[in-house]
Amino acid sequence: MRCEAPTECSGSPNPRATSQKKVTLSPELNRRTQHIISSLESIGSQLQSLRALCHPPVELAIQRLELDSGAIAFHLERPPESPPLVAIVGGTGTGKSTLLNRLIGAEVSASSFKRTFTAGAVAVTANTGGIPGGWLDLPHDVKGDAQSELPVRGSADRLSIVIHASDLTDQITLIDTPDVDGDQPLHHQQADRVFRWCDAVVFLVTPEKYQMTELRPYYRLAQRYAIASLYVMNKVDEAAPAEDFAKQVGEENIFIIARDDAAFETEPSQRIEALREALTQLHLTDPDLRNQGINARVSDWLSRVKDQVLEPLREDRRTADQLIEAISAMETITPGVDVNPLTRQLQRRLQQRSVLYLMGPGKLFDRVRQVPGLLSRLPRTAWDLMRHGQLRKGAGDDLPTDFDGRVPDFQANLIDQFTIIQSRIEDAIRSVPAGERWVGDAVCGFADQKISVSQAGQIAMEELANLRGWLEKHWDTTPRDTRVLKALLKVLPGAAKLTKWSEAAPYILAVVVATHHAFFGPVDLLILGGFSLATWLSEKISNEVASRARQTNTLIANRFTRLAHEQIRKTCDWLNSRVATVKQLQVLEASINELHEQVIKADH
Repeated sequence: MRCEAPTECSGSPNPRATSQKKVTLSPELNRRTQHIISSLESIGSQLQSLRALCHPPVELAIQRLELDSGAIAFHLERPPESPPLVAIVGGTGTGKSTLLNRLIGAEVSASSFKRTFTAGAVAVTANTGGIPGGWLDLPHDVKGDAQSELPVRGSADRLSIVIHASDLTDQITLIDTPDVDGDQPLHHQQADRVFRWCDAVVFLVTPEKYQMTELRPYYRLAQRYAIASLYVMNKVDEAAPAEDFAKQVGEENIFIIARDDAAFETEPSQRIEALREALTQLHLTDPDLRNQGINARVSDWLSRVKDQVLEPLREDRRTADQLIEAISAMETITPGVDVNPLTRQLQRRLQQRSVLYLMGPGKLFDRVRQVPGLLSRLPRTAWDLMRHGQLRKGAGDDLPTDFDGRVPDFQANLIDQFTIIQSRIEDAIRSVPAGERWVGDAVCGFADQKISVSQAGQIAMEELANLRGWLEKHWDTTPRDTRVLKALLKVLPGAAKLTKWSEAAPYILAVVVATHHAFFGPVDLLILGGFSLATWLSEKISNEVASRARQTNTLIANRFTRLAHEQIRKTCDWLNSRVATVKQLQVLEASINELHEQVIKADH
């Protein structure tokens, strides 16, 4: 809405541009102001504590919200009698810097035909007191009125302040801003910041740019936040665009500055002189209207906190909970390692050394009397032993005589299986966009949560070393029953020969009972071998070895499962660390709702 000088303008005065009067805030209003500022600071602290858990868009939103909360606090504490801070906002090439220079009658802000020439805000004031300390929450770069320092172009993320006294700067402070429609987002951010911190705004357009969509949201926000607004069309050479612009912004009269080389002339009440006069009449709006605008700012700010921060954090929390549930379901993991191939050698070795297992000495002599029947059923190797005293070449058994230390690569097997577990976990996380984002962020430290796969291989190394020691210890152990039988053989004639034959045929035990005291005379020969008792003996002898194998398998499985559980736990803890806790979200939502209710009560 346009503010007009009383001597040149007709129509009702601008409700946002009132005559200067000193207004003091009531104690109740002061308490409310402090409570709102305190609530904003509390919510801001909560947002900062959650900032590290946010992905870049949400993090940028928090940064923007922090700046906007600073603007709200500034307006809440702004003394009503303060000289207005008036921003000139417009698009590329609309002549913002040129207009500022013409208004104060000096070349203080650099202008150019180049696009996006003004890089940062430039404030022109009569003295340093015209700019509050910390305004825009940016460093202030104060420049004097020396010609060597002018004109000022401005710097991004800094406020350049030009001290220049004039009739206009004695009343207000003018701020030149970068373009809101340029090809550099940083310039738009600078202009938006100035808009949210200023007391009044001059919207500047041209016939070519007045329909630009970037300015329309600012028209609405200026009205919603009760910001005193003046609308100016620059570089005009005909009336039609100006009339259309006036209809667009809902104003009967706007300020029109004709192009220097145009034959078009405007009414005196619309020229730059009238604009200068209207600017001198700008003052902060009355407290009630300002409070309505501040309430609207707070409501919008809270709405953005919910939409841009709280809801994304909630979604991340839900995603993390789903991933944790899915990953925890991977608990039933078995390594699938079987060490029985290692123990089969020992089983066969014990069979070799325990042919008379469970056969007591008393049964030996009973079998001697049955020699003719047994001889008919002896294997060919037994006849070779009886006739020649040695085994036929190639007829020896394939039972091991030495422990074979070669084992399957259980270490590589466990490493591969643990790698598969980690791949399954990572695939589950990457299956959702949020998880892909967390894993891809080097700062999040997902790689640090992975347990070294060598720890899985270490399980196999340690348990197999224990098993190997047990096997080697039992390799040359003589079973109890065999020891008893050998003790018996020592009292029989020809014991030395019997022992030699027995060792020559390691897979059988040959017992030769020499009668009539003649070793090579009529001989009763008893050969008790594995050919008829192999199945029975194998089952009995392998019990101890099989039990030890099962024990090793169980130890490996349990340790591997615990390691997999530890990997799952670390991953779930990491997922929890990447998102806000339920309590944090509840506290933030409660703070938002509390401040929102207070604003609603104030509006009513």
